[in-house]
Amino acid sequence: MRQLRVSILFMLMVLVAGVLFSCRDDGIDPDPSVRLSFSADSLLFDTVFTTVGSATRSFKVYNDHDERVRISSVALAGGSNSYFRMNVDGRSGTVVEDVDVEANDSIYVFVEVTVDPVNQDLPLTITDSIEFNINQNIQDVKLVAWGQDANFIHPNYVDENGLEYHLITEDTEWTADLPYVVYGLAVVDAGVTLRVQEGARIHFHNNASLIFLSQSTFKVEGSAEEPVKFQGDRLESFYDNQPGQWGRIWLTATSKDHEIDHAIIKNGTVGLHVDTLGSHTDPTLQIRNTEIKNMTIAGLFAQGSHVTGENVAITNCGEYAMLLTLGGQYEFRHITIANYFRDIRNTPSLLFNNYYEDVDGNIQVRPFEQIYFGNSIVYGNNREEVFFDLYGDTEADFSFDHCLLRTEMDTGTPSFINTLVNEDPLFYDTQVHDFRLTEESPAIDAGNPDVAFEVPYDLYGEDRRERPDIGAVQFVPIEED
Repeated sequence: MRQLRVSILFMLMVLVAGVLFSCRDDGIDPDPSVRLSFSADSLLFDTVFTTVGSATRSFKVYNDHDERVRISSVALAGGSNSYFRMNVDGRSGTVVEDVDVEANDSIYVFVEVTVDPVNQDLPLTITDSIEFNINQNIQDVKLVAWGQDANFIHPNYVDENGLEYHLITEDTEWTADLPYVVYGLAVVDAGVTLRVQEGARIHFHNNASLIFLSQSTFKVEGSAEEPVKFQGDRLESFYDNQPGQWGRIWLTATSKDHEIDHAIIKNGTVGLHVDTLGSHTDPTLQIRNTEIKNMTIAGLFAQGSHVTGENVAITNCGEYAMLLTLGGQYEFRHITIANYFRDIRNTPSLLFNNYYEDVDGNIQVRPFEQIYFGNSIVYGNNREEVFFDLYGDTEADFSFDHCLLRTEMDTGTPSFINTLVNEDPLFYDTQVHDFRLTEESPAIDAGNPDVAFEVPYDLYGEDRRERPDIGAVQFVPIEED
């Protein structure tokens, strides 16, 4: 009897041991903190296709641990609708399960994309990702391909600090033949002119920017019929009004003689950054007939610069529509600043500043040589949309001539000439960036004819000389659909 009990006990011990060992896959590290590493965090398919074609890229997946790991699944996030195809360690599919990687070893993942670049219904940029599920943790590698023919501006130069960017070293023209896609930083070298022809389309990938160095020049030559467009490279309808999709156009210190005519600049971080004087006589920037909209920080950010503007609409920006700092000289005629940004904004649309603190903690004052706004609107959903941030008892010589302002300042001084204060301009639809005037707007017929004579046609080419309205857009009866 005792021998029977010992045999039963032994059998139970064997059974329990079997169950325990069957619950563990020998040699596989089950630690939830295990992470994979990759030879690239994103794959860029930047081949310019001329016919229906495909391109293949690859990356390596590393197991840097001392035990074998099992990847539960490797999956294309876009599933069967993805433009991409993958092969994981010799196995193909939109989902590949139970992929083992030996200790301190790696596997290859090959990715292919096929597009028809002349199909204009395709998005300009095609994106997806490959997701790796290991021990209930998700890691991914981004996939980016170009769905249409384009001119790709990607890094071709590495400076002494290891910074990669695309360097334009000779006078260059960007045309309307194909869109341009800027990936990373595009830098116009010292003394070089970049000229952009009417109808050109410039698309910026995430965080990409266009930068002009000393003595370089930017000439944007759009027309009313074919404006030049600067925006992100995501063209799906979801991204139509998404700010912050790219960086900025930066006209750096001592760059010069910039002219922008008939442009649309939208959905970035800073539309135009104008950094100090490029010339003591000519404006650093002359901007005309241009819309800047939906920037996360500012539409126009100028530092101690000289800027003139006509028929410019700067609308719906996250912090400032126009930020004029460190003094400077500014003349604007028929400007519409209208800020109804969808998120809460605690900053004025138009801010002037004349000082900064240097590296030694000393305050440096930079005076304004001139501030003039004629026949212009500055309005938004904040109670104060015009603010002067001036140091101590310093003053600024400014003039608002026949303007419509939302402000709590004292407008009973000679600096305000026939100014309308806190009267809603009654724009057509602020949420879809339609800042045409409706028929009851107080801005109608309220402009200075002398100012209108200098800028006889509005942003869209309407003649304003007979009865000038305030703002960039002359009132025209709107026909409802």
